[in-house]
Amino acid sequence: MELKAVIDEFILCIQIEKNYSDHTITSYEYDLVQFLSFLRKSNGSTDVACITKTHVRRFIQHQMGMCKQKPRSMHRKISCLKSFTKYCLQEKYLMSDFMASMESPKTDKKLPVYMTLTDLQQLFQMLGEEHSSLSLRNEAMFKLLATSGMRRSELVTLTWEQVDFSSQTIRIHGKGKKERLLPLHPVVLPLLQAYRVNPLLPGYLLHISL
Repeated sequence: MELKAVIDEFILCIQIEKNYSDHTITSYEYDLVQFLSFLRKSNGSTDVACITKTHVRRFIQHQMGMCKQKPRSMHRKISCLKSFTKYCLQEKYLMSDFMASMESPKTDKKLPVYMTLTDLQQLFQMLGEEHSSLSLRNEAMFKLLATSGMRRSELVTLTWEQVDFSSQTIRIHGKGKKERLLPLHPVVLPLLQAYRVNPLLPGYLLHISL
């Protein structure tokens, strides 16, 4: 079966049945289309049953060499191809897994850098003393991040419908479209209330962006 047709089926499967996040779906589709394009340009067969481990190795070599892809990006692409071959095996498009025992390039693990309590207190003090058109937004944004534990991507997509002032909670739509309820810290609540009535802001959108 043609690779393009199977890619379309796979993307539909992870979107509807697996309920993957929009970000993962977009990334996987991009990676698979890249792989398809590579096979076409290198005169390789685009029949799924004809794909071999050698094709994948050459694709990885091309991505890291000509395209200067970093090992971290290749981890995602290889993970995508492994999920794809698993789907192909389930649907009987493949009789053997061309990704079996395929290893990802090694990456240097970077330890996260955390702010100390003193650093955080200094940041909060600086934000409280700032006087500009964005000062209220900035203070609300950083204090939400510091007190709620939400991700940056979750913060920038917040809407007012997710904020419940009566119960002092905020509903987060996280990875895999999973929802969780977070308490609003007392230090953030008055900031959001003041930010909410700002006449310069859209009435329906929290509109905190980086």
